[in-house]
Amino acid sequence: MSLKLEKNSPFTTPVRIKILLILLILCFALLILNKNGIISLFKEKQIQQTLVEEKLLLEQSQNSLKEEKEKLLNDKQHIEKIAREQYNMVFPGETVYKVIEE
Repeated sequence: MSLKLEKNSPFTTPVRIKILLILLILCFALLILNKNGIISLFKEKQIQQTLVEEKLLLEQSQNSLKEEKEKLLNDKQHIEKIAREQYNMVFPGETVYKVIEE
């Protein structure tokens, strides 16, 4: 009389594979569709890149405005040029001629 110990597992090999596959799919979906998932990461990277480019443009504009401010504070010829071109100012005794194109 020999006693056979049979392992009667409720999970056979195909069932184990299916469970493992379902778990992997759930983990993958959670990784991608989560609020902090991969898709959100790519969107945030794109927003960050846009903001970095905007920051560079604003810094260039700021530098340009600082240069203009310095010129307006210190450069008499630049002030005169701006007054003539933008505000149509003239010195006493000067005559302004306007050229009308046909």
